[in-house]
Amino acid sequence: DRWRRERVDAIRADLASLPERPVSEVLRKVRAMSAAYQASRLGPAESAKMVREIEDIARPYLPPSVMDRLLAIRQELSAQYGSVPNFESDDRELLVKAVRALRIDPISFGDDGARNAARVMQRLERLGSLDDNSRRLLSAAADWDADEPPGFLGELKALQELLIDRLAEPATVGGPRGHADLEELLPEIVNELFSRARESSGGEYAVLYEYLFDLENDIDGVRSAVRDYTVVLAATCQQAVGFQMSLQKGEQSVFANVIVDEAARANPLDLFIPMALAERRIILVGDHRQLPHILEPDVEGQLELSVSDETRKALRRSLFQRLFESMREREAADGIKRTVTLDVQYRMHPVLGTFVSDTFYAPYGEAFRSEKPAEQFEHGLPGYQPHVAAWVDVPLSAGKEQGGQSKRRPAEARWIAKELKNLATARPDLSFGVISFYAGQVDGILAELEALGIAEQLQDGSFRVADAWRETRGLDGHLKERIRVGTVDAFQGKEFDVVFLSMTRSNDLPISDERSLRRKFGHLMLENRLCVAMSRQQRLLIVVGDSGMLRGEVAERSLAGLVAFRKLCEGRHGCVISA
Repeated sequence: DRWRRERVDAIRADLASLPERPVSEVLRKVRAMSAAYQASRLGPAESAKMVREIEDIARPYLPPSVMDRLLAIRQELSAQYGSVPNFESDDRELLVKAVRALRIDPISFGDDGARNAARVMQRLERLGSLDDNSRRLLSAAADWDADEPPGFLGELKALQELLIDRLAEPATVGGPRGHADLEELLPEIVNELFSRARESSGGEYAVLYEYLFDLENDIDGVRSAVRDYTVVLAATCQQAVGFQMSLQKGEQSVFANVIVDEAARANPLDLFIPMALAERRIILVGDHRQLPHILEPDVEGQLELSVSDETRKALRRSLFQRLFESMREREAADGIKRTVTLDVQYRMHPVLGTFVSDTFYAPYGEAFRSEKPAEQFEHGLPGYQPHVAAWVDVPLSAGKEQGGQSKRRPAEARWIAKELKNLATARPDLSFGVISFYAGQVDGILAELEALGIAEQLQDGSFRVADAWRETRGLDGHLKERIRVGTVDAFQGKEFDVVFLSMTRSNDLPISDERSLRRKFGHLMLENRLCVAMSRQQRLLIVVGDSGMLRGEVAERSLAGLVAFRKLCEGRHGCVISA
């Protein structure tokens, strides 16, 4: 939907730069009147007035035969003034067609069953002929969006037969009656005007306006067109063999090329599903230096308690990583190129790019360089310009971490929420991400943002960013997500102009062994998660936390990424702020 809205904005801008010819203006007005008539069913007096207006503005562009039909319809409507408003509906034939189009078998329902059910429900509602049971069934069908076929197709078939029987005889309904001849003539007039406009010197305007009208008023049609004419199909690993994909592919069960994005996050069994559908080529795209493949929480817990460190490390190696390393070895043996490692980054300021490369990739021989100049990443934020890295120190004395397994630290949450509002208000065209390694801290930050009017709490107790703060238009004019708050898992593959990283951990626990080390630092020790969290920004990275946690030889070894960032902030490209 964001793509559709971006296209609407772009076309409106194009139309504003083009001179509107008289016939194009008439087309726009008549199309609007036609759409309003079809939607509201005007009474005789209002309909006659509309026909008179169409005659006046469209006369130079319509053939005499059409003008004669308009005159006859207007005279007939004028003769109906003062008639009783309750009469037989001319919608009956359209409703019969819609009811017959209800999809009652699994394959056809998966194609356009939901849309057709919604159409029947809307027309029955308009006629006041929809009982509660039928409404519930049609509503369920209209909202169906699962891969598997629904279990109520038998009920839908029975409803179809019942409605066809009821509609076999004319039905009387209240409300204004549409004029059948006028309903038929209006689309003909629109088409005639469109043909004249397209052939005129202002034809470009007419074509763009037609495209704009469809984008704004036929959302289902736009979605269907994109689906029907695309040569690329997208799905999750498991959806690749699901019900909807089978409807798209038909009997052809394989693809010439299969591309799996974020392949390093898929566990082996899930990754095998799309790989098995490839006929010629498999392309796995991912980064095993970032988030690992997803394991069930119960399995994660058992790994911590019941297996050796060596076994734990082996199980956490993704299939993507195993294949990547295997392909590298085969390359070295036979010289055939099987892997590509990107060695240029375009996302972030070159200083931040160098930091990420040196900290997380260079130790493995995978360093990369930055191509875009620093001038393209200026942020102009008060209190931070010209710096690209900032450390906000929230000492232990401001409050320790709280909670059990999912930690939270209110002192950090309060500061981040207040500063986020200040910066987002100063630069509404920039996007902001707020990352924590703990769901408890995410909820705490969102609760603070709710108090500031940036987030809202839902009925189930969860939070979300308020609508007014959810999207913005960037410097390039494109719509983009304005504010996101979440754990690091919600940020893989994302990028924001400015990122806040909440350390959350702040304690004075002693360290005596490996277990106590993990108890003190927790998720901060996970290099792959830290890599994701510290590589989402484009212009500015702000880490908020207790710098006291970084002191000492053990901390320098266990939290190398955070220690390196603190040193960056102490240099000429960064700043250190006391909360």
